[in-house]
Amino acid sequence: MSKRTLFQVGGIFLLTLLIGIFYNLSNPNRIQFIGDEIVVDYSQSDSLLKALHIQDSILKVADSLKLLSNKREDSLKLINEKRIQDSLLTAHKQDSIKKVQDSIETMSQRIKDSLKNAQTQDYVKPIDIRIDFAKALFDKKYRFIDARDIPDYQAGHVPDAMNIPYHDFEKYRETLEGLPKDQVYVIYCSASCDVSIDMAYAMAKMGFKKMYIFHGGWDEWKAAGYPVN
Repeated sequence: MSKRTLFQVGGIFLLTLLIGIFYNLSNPNRIQFIGDEIVVDYSQSDSLLKALHIQDSILKVADSLKLLSNKREDSLKLINEKRIQDSLLTAHKQDSIKKVQDSIETMSQRIKDSLKNAQTQDYVKPIDIRIDFAKALFDKKYRFIDARDIPDYQAGHVPDAMNIPYHDFEKYRETLEGLPKDQVYVIYCSASCDVSIDMAYAMAKMGFKKMYIFHGGWDEWKAAGYPVN
């Protein structure tokens, strides 16, 4: 083969390669040659999870105080000095309940402040969460959204999770528009994909305000032995 022919073949190959790279870069579903480095910050979700646990503990203490107060009231009915004892009991109960209510209000305000601090752009930035926070939100019946393709979802998913494949995002835009934008949504895919991140930010830009990205996704959830469908 002559040098001229070799140059011609090389030129065609180089031109084809450049066209392919240009097409890939201009395609929204392009193949990434070098994966973008993903920086995951769990600090905010850890703080919110701690606040959630404290709030649950305070509510349990409130229930215990109420039960204890009721038992004490029944016992005081047997005492001769009922009027004095009832007055003391009422004052003690009101003071205890007020302290619990004040604690609940304080924790609720902290959670609201954390959500406000997340609003650093024109939209509310989604929050990265670990599996323990995801399980806590699942137990409280918050909505999970599976961003994987339909066959993956049908093969297994978090119970009651809504399947909205990110690769068909525009097809499901009308469905998303019909969802309340001020509720909590947990977005996940699998451990080896990033479409949950893309889905969460796309929804945030639509006006959704409480987006949580569960990075461990379906693989970590199933490995933990949590409920599945």
